[in-house]
Amino acid sequence: MSSLRLQRPIAAAVAFAVLVTSSGCATNPDGSFKKNADGSFIVDDKAKGALIGAAAGCALGSATGAGCAKGAVVGAVAGLLIGWYFESKKIASAQAVNKEYASAKNRKEKAAPPKKDVVPASFSTKVTESPPDASGQKEVQITSNTDMIGYGDKVPEVQQKYAIYDENNKLVEEKTEKVAAVDGAGRYQSNSKFKLPASAKGKTYTVKTTLVSNNKTYKENSYKVSCVGDNHLVVLAMAN
Repeated sequence: MSSLRLQRPIAAAVAFAVLVTSSGCATNPDGSFKKNADGSFIVDDKAKGALIGAAAGCALGSATGAGCAKGAVVGAVAGLLIGWYFESKKIASAQAVNKEYASAKNRKEKAAPPKKDVVPASFSTKVTESPPDASGQKEVQITSNTDMIGYGDKVPEVQQKYAIYDENNKLVEEKTEKVAAVDGAGRYQSNSKFKLPASAKGKTYTVKTTLVSNNKTYKENSYKVSCVGDNHLVVLAMAN
Protein backbone atom coordinates (compact mmCIF):
# COMPACT_ATOMS: atom_id res chain seq x y z
CA MET A 1 0.00 0.00 0.00
CA SER A 2 1.37 3.40 -0.98
CA SER A 3 2.23 6.08 1.57
CA LEU A 4 -0.43 8.34 0.05
CA ARG A 5 -3.14 5.78 0.78
CA LEU A 6 -1.89 5.48 4.32
CA GLN A 7 -1.94 9.24 4.79
CA ARG A 8 -5.61 9.63 3.90
CA PRO A 9 -7.13 7.88 6.95
CA ILE A 10 -4.41 9.41 9.13
CA ALA A 11 -5.25 12.84 7.73
CA ALA A 12 -8.93 12.42 8.49
CA ALA A 13 -8.22 11.26 12.03
CA VAL A 14 -5.76 14.05 12.71
CA ALA A 15 -8.11 16.58 11.14
CA PHE A 16 -10.90 15.53 13.45
CA ALA A 17 -8.62 15.63 16.48
CA VAL A 18 -7.25 19.04 15.50
CA LEU A 19 -10.71 20.49 15.04
CA VAL A 20 -12.00 19.13 18.31
CA THR A 21 -9.01 20.09 20.41
CA SER A 22 -7.25 22.98 18.69
CA SER A 23 -10.04 24.90 16.97
CA GLY A 24 -12.16 25.55 20.00
CA CYS A 25 -14.51 22.65 19.35
CA ALA A 26 -13.62 20.92 22.59
CA THR A 27 -16.33 23.02 24.14
CA ASN A 28 -18.32 22.94 20.89
CA PRO A 29 -19.35 26.62 21.04
CA ASP A 30 -20.88 26.77 17.55
CA GLY A 31 -22.52 23.36 17.62
CA SER A 32 -20.45 22.03 14.73
CA PHE A 33 -20.05 18.72 16.52
CA LYS A 34 -23.18 17.08 17.94
CA LYS A 35 -23.52 13.54 19.19
CA ASN A 36 -25.84 10.73 18.25
CA ALA A 37 -27.49 8.61 20.91
CA ASP A 38 -24.64 6.10 20.64
CA GLY A 39 -22.05 8.80 21.36
CA SER A 40 -20.76 9.14 17.78
CA PHE A 41 -20.32 12.62 16.33
CA ILE A 42 -22.62 14.36 13.85
CA VAL A 43 -20.58 16.70 11.66
CA ASP A 44 -22.32 19.62 9.93
CA ASP A 45 -21.30 21.28 6.64
CA LYS A 46 -19.03 23.81 8.34
CA ALA A 47 -17.05 21.09 10.07
CA LYS A 48 -16.99 18.93 6.94
CA GLY A 49 -15.36 21.75 5.01
CA ALA A 50 -12.74 22.19 7.68
CA LEU A 51 -12.12 18.44 7.82
CA ILE A 52 -11.52 18.32 4.07
CA GLY A 53 -9.12 21.22 4.33
CA ALA A 54 -7.37 19.63 7.27
CA ALA A 55 -7.01 16.30 5.48
CA ALA A 56 -5.51 18.04 2.46
CA GLY A 57 -3.21 20.01 4.73
CA CYS A 58 -2.11 16.85 6.47
CA ALA A 59 -1.15 15.20 3.18
CA LEU A 60 0.68 18.33 2.07
CA GLY A 61 2.45 18.64 5.41
CA SER A 62 3.60 15.05 5.24
CA ALA A 63 4.80 15.42 1.65
CA THR A 64 6.81 18.54 2.44
CA GLY A 65 8.23 17.24 5.69
CA ALA A 66 6.32 19.75 7.82
CA GLY A 67 4.41 16.97 9.51
CA CYS A 68 0.81 15.79 9.29
CA ALA A 69 -0.44 17.53 12.44
CA LYS A 70 1.00 20.91 11.48
CA GLY A 71 -0.30 20.56 7.94
CA ALA A 72 -3.75 19.65 9.21
CA VAL A 73 -3.94 22.80 11.32
CA VAL A 74 -3.00 24.95 8.31
CA GLY A 75 -5.44 23.12 6.03
CA ALA A 76 -8.30 23.40 8.49
CA VAL A 77 -8.10 27.19 8.63
CA ALA A 78 -7.15 27.81 5.00
CA GLY A 79 -10.59 27.18 3.53
CA LEU A 80 -12.77 30.23 2.90
CA LEU A 81 -16.01 28.68 1.67
CA ILE A 82 -17.26 27.45 5.04
CA GLY A 83 -20.69 25.85 5.06
CA TRP A 84 -20.97 26.00 1.25
CA TYR A 85 -24.53 25.58 -0.07
CA PHE A 86 -25.88 25.45 -3.63
CA GLU A 87 -29.27 24.86 -5.26
CA SER A 88 -30.87 25.57 -8.64
CA LYS A 89 -34.50 25.79 -9.77
CA LYS A 90 -36.55 26.66 -12.84
CA ILE A 91 -38.63 29.81 -12.41
CA ALA A 92 -40.10 30.35 -15.92
CA SER A 93 -41.09 27.91 -18.68
CA ALA A 94 -39.40 27.44 -22.03
CA GLN A 95 -42.52 28.68 -23.80
CA ALA A 96 -42.66 31.91 -21.79
CA VAL A 97 -38.96 32.71 -22.15
CA ASN A 98 -38.76 31.85 -25.85
CA LYS A 99 -41.83 33.98 -26.52
CA GLU A 100 -40.28 36.90 -24.59
CA TYR A 101 -37.10 36.77 -26.67
CA ALA A 102 -38.88 36.05 -29.98
CA SER A 103 -41.05 39.15 -29.60
CA ALA A 104 -38.29 41.44 -28.33
CA LYS A 105 -38.05 44.71 -30.25
CA ASN A 106 -34.45 45.45 -29.36
CA ARG A 107 -32.23 42.70 -30.74
CA LYS A 108 -29.15 44.28 -29.15
CA GLU A 109 -30.53 43.32 -25.74
CA LYS A 110 -32.35 40.10 -26.56
CA ALA A 111 -31.33 37.63 -29.24
CA ALA A 112 -33.84 35.56 -31.20
CA PRO A 113 -34.16 31.93 -29.98
CA PRO A 114 -32.26 29.51 -32.27
CA LYS A 115 -34.42 26.84 -33.92
CA LYS A 116 -32.10 23.87 -33.46
CA ASP A 117 -30.22 24.66 -30.27
CA VAL A 118 -30.61 25.80 -26.66
CA VAL A 119 -28.16 28.50 -25.62
CA PRO A 120 -27.70 30.99 -22.76
CA ALA A 121 -29.04 34.48 -23.46
CA SER A 122 -28.67 36.19 -20.09
CA PHE A 123 -26.72 35.67 -16.87
CA SER A 124 -26.97 38.07 -13.94
CA THR A 125 -25.69 37.75 -10.39
CA LYS A 126 -26.52 39.51 -7.15
CA VAL A 127 -24.34 39.21 -4.06
CA THR A 128 -25.95 40.08 -0.73
CA GLU A 129 -25.49 39.62 2.99
CA SER A 130 -27.89 37.10 4.46
CA PRO A 131 -29.35 37.32 7.98
CA PRO A 132 -27.19 35.83 10.77
CA ASP A 133 -27.61 32.16 11.59
CA ALA A 134 -28.29 30.70 15.04
CA SER A 135 -24.69 31.34 16.10
CA GLY A 136 -24.89 34.99 14.97
CA GLN A 137 -22.58 34.50 12.00
CA LYS A 138 -23.62 36.13 8.72
CA GLU A 139 -23.24 34.63 5.28
CA VAL A 140 -22.51 35.81 1.77
CA GLN A 141 -25.43 34.89 -0.48
CA ILE A 142 -25.05 34.68 -4.27
CA THR A 143 -28.21 34.61 -6.40
CA SER A 144 -27.89 34.16 -10.15
CA ASN A 145 -30.54 34.21 -12.87
CA THR A 146 -29.93 32.52 -16.21
CA ASP A 147 -32.05 32.62 -19.37
CA MET A 148 -31.74 29.68 -21.75
CA ILE A 149 -33.45 30.11 -25.14
CA GLY A 150 -34.02 28.00 -28.25
CA TYR A 151 -36.12 25.18 -29.64
CA GLY A 152 -33.46 22.46 -29.80
CA ASP A 153 -34.11 18.99 -28.37
CA LYS A 154 -30.67 18.49 -26.84
CA VAL A 155 -30.32 19.73 -23.27
CA PRO A 156 -27.02 21.58 -22.75
CA GLU A 157 -24.78 20.91 -19.77
CA VAL A 158 -24.75 24.14 -17.78
CA GLN A 159 -22.33 24.87 -14.96
CA GLN A 160 -21.78 27.80 -12.66
CA LYS A 161 -18.26 28.43 -11.48
CA TYR A 162 -17.35 30.39 -8.35
CA ALA A 163 -13.94 31.81 -7.55
CA ILE A 164 -12.73 33.95 -4.64
CA TYR A 165 -9.61 36.09 -4.85
CA ASP A 166 -7.79 37.90 -2.05
CA GLU A 167 -6.65 41.53 -1.97
CA ASN A 168 -3.59 40.62 -4.05
CA ASN A 169 -5.81 39.01 -6.70
CA LYS A 170 -4.57 35.57 -5.68
CA LEU A 171 -7.03 32.71 -6.02
CA VAL A 172 -8.14 31.57 -2.57
CA GLU A 173 -10.79 29.03 -3.42
CA GLU A 174 -13.06 27.92 -6.26
CA LYS A 175 -16.12 25.76 -6.81
CA THR A 176 -17.89 24.37 -9.87
CA GLU A 177 -21.56 23.41 -9.62
CA LYS A 178 -23.81 21.83 -12.22
CA VAL A 179 -27.06 23.76 -12.72
CA ALA A 180 -29.05 20.55 -12.48
CA ALA A 181 -32.44 22.24 -12.93
CA VAL A 182 -31.71 22.98 -16.61
CA ASP A 183 -33.92 20.78 -18.79
CA GLY A 184 -33.93 22.98 -21.90
CA ALA A 185 -35.01 26.56 -22.54
CA GLY A 186 -36.38 28.57 -19.63
CA ARG A 187 -35.36 30.89 -16.82
CA TYR A 188 -33.33 29.41 -13.99
CA GLN A 189 -32.24 30.66 -10.61
CA SER A 190 -29.33 29.37 -8.56
CA ASN A 191 -28.68 30.22 -4.94
CA SER A 192 -25.45 29.65 -3.07
CA LYS A 193 -24.09 30.89 0.22
CA PHE A 194 -21.02 30.58 2.40
CA LYS A 195 -19.68 31.90 5.68
CA LEU A 196 -16.53 33.96 6.00
CA PRO A 197 -14.12 32.79 8.72
CA ALA A 198 -13.03 35.07 11.55
CA SER A 199 -9.71 35.59 9.73
CA ALA A 200 -11.59 37.44 6.96
CA LYS A 201 -12.30 40.43 9.20
CA GLY A 202 -10.89 43.64 7.76
CA LYS A 203 -10.15 42.04 4.39
CA THR A 204 -11.64 42.51 0.94
CA TYR A 205 -12.27 39.64 -1.45
CA THR A 206 -13.32 39.45 -5.08
CA VAL A 207 -16.14 37.01 -5.79
CA LYS A 208 -16.48 35.91 -9.41
CA THR A 209 -19.31 33.86 -10.87
CA THR A 210 -19.08 32.39 -14.37
CA LEU A 211 -21.70 30.64 -16.49
CA VAL A 212 -20.46 27.81 -18.70
CA SER A 213 -22.66 26.02 -21.25
CA ASN A 214 -21.37 22.90 -23.01
CA ASN A 215 -17.84 23.75 -21.90
CA LYS A 216 -18.02 27.26 -23.37
CA THR A 217 -17.83 30.31 -21.10
CA TYR A 218 -20.82 32.58 -21.63
CA LYS A 219 -20.33 35.39 -19.11
CA GLU A 220 -18.51 36.29 -15.88
CA ASN A 221 -19.82 38.53 -13.11
CA SER A 222 -17.55 40.02 -10.46
CA TYR A 223 -18.13 41.62 -7.04
CA LYS A 224 -16.11 42.93 -4.14
CA VAL A 225 -16.95 41.66 -0.66
CA SER A 226 -15.48 43.40 2.39
CA CYS A 227 -15.71 42.11 5.93
CA VAL A 228 -15.76 44.98 8.41
CA GLY A 229 -16.63 45.18 12.09
CA ASP A 230 -18.18 42.20 13.84
CA ASN A 231 -19.59 39.87 11.20
CA HIS A 232 -20.67 42.79 9.00
CA LEU A 233 -20.26 42.48 5.25
CA VAL A 234 -20.14 45.25 2.67
CA VAL A 235 -20.88 44.12 -0.90
CA LEU A 236 -19.80 46.40 -3.74
CA ALA A 237 -20.80 45.67 -7.34
CA MET A 238 -18.05 45.73 -9.95
CA ALA A 239 -18.21 46.39 -13.67
CA ASN A 240 -18.34 43.18 -15.67
